[in-house]
Amino acid sequence: MNLFLVGMSYRTAPVAVRERYAVPPAQLAERDAKLVRSAGLDEGAILSTCNRTEIIGAAHAGPAALERIHSFLREELGDGSASGSQVYELRDAEVVRHLFRVAGGLDSMVLGEAQILGQVKAAYRAAVDAGSTGPVVNRLFQHAFRTAKRIHSETGLGAASVSVARVGVQVAREIFESFEGKRVLLIGAGEMAESALRGLREAGATKLCVVNRTLASAVELAGRHGGIARPLEALAEELARADVAIASVQVDRPLIGRPELERALAHRRGHPLLVIDLGIPRNVDAAAQALENVYIYDLDDLEATAERGRASRAAAADAAAAIARDEGDRFLNWLAVLPHAPTIRDLHARLDALALGEVRRAVSRLGAAPEVATLGPELERLAQAIVAKVLHQPLELLRREAANGGAPYYAEALRELFGLEEEDK
Repeated sequence: MNLFLVGMSYRTAPVAVRERYAVPPAQLAERDAKLVRSAGLDEGAILSTCNRTEIIGAAHAGPAALERIHSFLREELGDGSASGSQVYELRDAEVVRHLFRVAGGLDSMVLGEAQILGQVKAAYRAAVDAGSTGPVVNRLFQHAFRTAKRIHSETGLGAASVSVARVGVQVAREIFESFEGKRVLLIGAGEMAESALRGLREAGATKLCVVNRTLASAVELAGRHGGIARPLEALAEELARADVAIASVQVDRPLIGRPELERALAHRRGHPLLVIDLGIPRNVDAAAQALENVYIYDLDDLEATAERGRASRAAAADAAAAIARDEGDRFLNWLAVLPHAPTIRDLHARLDALALGEVRRAVSRLGAAPEVATLGPELERLAQAIVAKVLHQPLELLRREAANGGAPYYAEALRELFGLEEEDK
C-alpha cells in the first residue's frame, strides 16, 4: 500500500490562496467520500484548518493515484489558482512523519499549538463518517494521536496555552500596551474565540463583547468570561464602538467589507480600530486594508509574531521531533509488515493447533480423573505460551527485515518450513 499527501500550508501559500482551498467542517465528510471515488483511492481523508489544506490518500496504485489527488485538490477543493511551488506532495515515509509532526504541533504557525490536534481528530472523524478510511489510514491517524499524546506529556510542548488566537491577542497587546479601558469585540463564538477570550482576560481586558450568528452561543461564551453578548445584527454598532475586533467566523465570503468599516469609521471621531482576522476564508475584505485608521492583521501577518515565540520552546521542540521520528519509524515498520500479516496469522494458527491437539490427546490418554480435567486448560495455556516463545525470534526477524526489503524472502521461507503452503492448496 502506498501513502500520498498533497496540499498547501502557511509555509508555502499566502492566506489569499489558502482560503480558496479551505473546506468547511460541515462539508468534510461529503468531500472525503468524493475523494475516494474520484481519485480512485483505497482510503483517504482531508485535513483543512486555518493554516493548511491537505489530502491524505492510500492506494495500491502509484503515480496515477498521485496525479488524481492533485487534480482533486485543483478542481474539487480549489479554483486552480495555486501555483506549482505552493502545492507540495509527500510519499510513504514522508507522509507518516509529516502527519505525526502536524498532530504534535510541530508544523503549526504557533509551535506547540494544542488546537491542531483537535482539528486533526475532527478531520479523522469526518473521514470515518464518510466511510473513506480503512485499516491503513485508521492506523495512521490513531498512531498520530498517540504520538501527539507522548509529545504533550513527555516534552511539555503543549503545556503552555498557545494558539493562533493567543498570538492575535499578543499583537493587540503590543500595539496598545494595555487593555485598560479598551473595548474588545469578539466576532464568533467557536474555539478560536474561546482561546482569544482567555488570552484577553489574562492580559487585563474587561470590556468584552461577543457577537455571533447564534445568540445563545454568544451568551454562553460571554458569560464564562464576564462579557456581554449581542446578535450578529449588532455588528455594525459594535464595530463603531470597539478598539479591537477579533474575527473568527466560518464564512464563504467576507463578513466585513469596506463599506461596513467606512460606516463604522464615520462614528469613531478619528479613533483607530485594530482588526485581527483569524478566519479562513478571511472574515474581512482585503479591500479594507486601504482605509485610514483601520489596521487589519490576517493570519499571514501573525506569522512573524508567532516565530518570535519559537525560541523559548526550542528545546521542547527538539525532544518532540525525536518522538515524532521514533513513532514514525514504528508505524512504517507496521506498514512494511502488513503484506505479511497472513503469514504471521497462519503460522500462529498452525502451531497453536498442533500444540493444543497434542495437549488434548495427552489429557485424553491420562483418563478422566477430576485433577486431570482441571489441569487441561492450564496445559493448553502453557502450550500456547511455548508457541509464542518459539515464534518470537523468527517473527521479530521478519519485522526487522521489512525495513530493508528482505521480508518477502523470510515470509516465503517460513511458509515453506512450517508447511503453510500445503494448507493453501
